[in-house]
Amino acid sequence: MFQNRTKRHWVMGLALGASMAFLAGCGSSKAARVDDAMMARVPEDQLGEVRDAQLARTKAADNVTRAEVAVRDAERAAEVARRNGDAAKSRMEAEKAAVKAAEATGQRSPIAQAQSKLQGAEAGRVAADAEVSWHDRKTDTAKAEQDLRAAELKVADTELNLAQYKALERSGDVRAKDMSEANYMAAVAEAKREVEDARRRVDEQKRVEQDARAEWQRLRSEAPQGYGGSGDAD
Repeated sequence: MFQNRTKRHWVMGLALGASMAFLAGCGSSKAARVDDAMMARVPEDQLGEVRDAQLARTKAADNVTRAEVAVRDAERAAEVARRNGDAAKSRMEAEKAAVKAAEATGQRSPIAQAQSKLQGAEAGRVAADAEVSWHDRKTDTAKAEQDLRAAELKVADTELNLAQYKALERSGDVRAKDMSEANYMAAVAEAKREVEDARRRVDEQKRVEQDARAEWQRLRSEAPQGYGGSGDAD
């Protein structure tokens, strides 16, 4: 019987602890956001910082949309490059067949001409593959920049929440006492750290992209005039 009571107390303790942790988690998540209904009671002449923060958030959201469009543009350009790469591979296979046909004639001049064309086609294929790689890296950069814009939007959100909290507090709303400015400040600080991490990833990805572009430019210069590629090196 003693063991049963002990077991029941232990289970009840676990349940109570889990409930308290859940409630604490809910409280902390709500503490970093001000309800819009509360803000409706704050006089307009006390909302200057809030309005500025709202404008900043609108701009950040617009930047996210622009970044999404840039990713789609980069993906389309990469698809064009891949199609050109497939065409370059087909040309190379055709030139291989031409070499075999020339070799079947046993004539030195046609064989030499066919082999020369094959070498050019192979160089074009290598350049085309390098262009695909460059466009893939460009797409990676665009996606990294999209992540950065999303992180910046999160900063704008947290700064708006902080501005709303301060306006609510200055207005004398007693409900502000149930909120913690430290929570709002911590949310802003965390969001800014995420922006710095995202910015470092963008810088790193840009270096990778630049290396890929340089390699494509080098190989393109070695390819025959027949290879034009699909991208702009500038």
